[in-house]
Amino acid sequence: MPENRPITMPSGPLTLEGAIHLPGETPAPGIVVCHPHPMYGGDMNNNVVSAICDVAVENGIAALRFNFRGAGASEGKYENGVGEQDDVHAALSYLRAQPEVDPECITLAGYSFGAGVAVRAAASGGDLRAFIGVSVPTIMPLQGATLACPALFVSGDQDEYSDAGELTAFVQGLGPQAELNLLPGLGHFWFGVEHELKSIVAPFLKAHLLGIPTG
Repeated sequence: MPENRPITMPSGPLTLEGAIHLPGETPAPGIVVCHPHPMYGGDMNNNVVSAICDVAVENGIAALRFNFRGAGASEGKYENGVGEQDDVHAALSYLRAQPEVDPECITLAGYSFGAGVAVRAAASGGDLRAFIGVSVPTIMPLQGATLACPALFVSGDQDEYSDAGELTAFVQGLGPQAELNLLPGLGHFWFGVEHELKSIVAPFLKAHLLGIPTG
């Protein structure tokens, strides 16, 4: 049976709160999911974060969601996306250390602010099997970021915080291992269309974490 449990984990001197979701069979691949902007109400209970965690567990993958420093019950304060990169690395390390998780098969995902932070964290190292960025804000500093793993970017072509042209150029600049799925008519928020996101994410996770070919 799948298992959900609250956790706390260290990020330097800080203690962060989170939750880990385990599939019925372990050890399993794992994914860390980062939440949107904490200064605008974003936290680990966000609908997109929950949707990614749900689709992961449904496909036999362990998922870890957590609150960045200063969000929810996590210690510390907001650090403009810089200190939060340390939180991402801390979450990856925590997930890898769990006995139910295969430490060689880890993926990182994020939504909105969390996707922007995750891109920068992944570019600075992490030995990831794959990366997923949902509604990455092009207003965040993305220039110069590189990814050494397969990457899926999903966004709406009417996103208020992510210019479709700029995002397309960014993804193309990452090389052939990166793909972009632009949904027509969708803005930055995914309320009511979480099922569409899950249907896009599921085959990518299956292909890169479970070795199940798509198509």
